[in-house]
Formats: sequence, structure tokens, C-alpha cells
Amino acid sequence: MTNVSSFEPNVTESFEPQVTEIFVSNVPYITAPVRVHCQSEDDDLGVRTLERKEKFDFSFRQNFWGNTHFYCAFSWGLKNNAFDVYFKRKSPCRFKFPMKDIYCTWLVKESGFYFARTSDPNPSPSDFRFVYPWL
Repeated sequence: MTNVSSFEPNVTESFEPQVTEIFVSNVPYITAPVRVHCQSEDDDLGVRTLERKEKFDFSFRQNFWGNTHFYCAFSWGLKNNAFDVYFKRKSPCRFKFPMKDIYCTWLVKESGFYFARTSDPNPSPSDFRFVYPWL
């Protein structure tokens, strides 16, 4: 039994679950690669180039105020789109009261962007739903 008066939590621990954003290219082989540029107000993750079946991911914990905001711009040949990948109440990768780590997987296809939010880093094909078209 832990004596409450002597309990000192590890300051590196976080009570917020970890969120992992995963981007997977599933465009046809004989085409241009997909370019992904993700950033927040504080962090620019740079431009990533994804060939077919390649992936890019990053992880974070929501900040104390609950307003963590990541957005990404995508381009593929002449097509493009940009949207929030994580922001409270405004993106598919959102939650009210998370109790465990979550994985937000974005599958980039010729027809657009498909999304799955799971507690497993390897979602099944049935977990995905269409969310955004290419512009």
C-alpha cells in the first residue's frame, strides 16, 4: 500500500494518452509520390515524400489546455488538399475523454483520403472510412 503523504509522481509521466498519426501512401505504382507536410503552431515536421506503401508517422500528447492542433498539406501530381489531422471537435482524429493511446491512420489513395481511429497501430481494412477527396 502506498502512503499518500510520501507519494511523489514521476514528473515525466503524463496522464494524457499518446496520439499517433500515421500516413500511408496507397496510390498507383507508376505515378508521382505523395508529399506530406505536417505542422502545428509550435512544430514544423517538414515535408515527407511517400512512395507507394511507404508510411510516415508522428506521436504526441495533447497539451494541458486541450487545444493541440496539427494540420497537414498533401500533394500528388496536380492534386492537393490540406486539413486538420488533429484538433478538438474539428477533425476525425478527436476524442472527448481518451483513456488509452490511440492511432489515427490516414490511407492516401487515388480516390482521396481514408481514415481509421483505433487502439491498434494496424487497423483492418474495414476500419477505414472515406473522409476527404483530392482537390
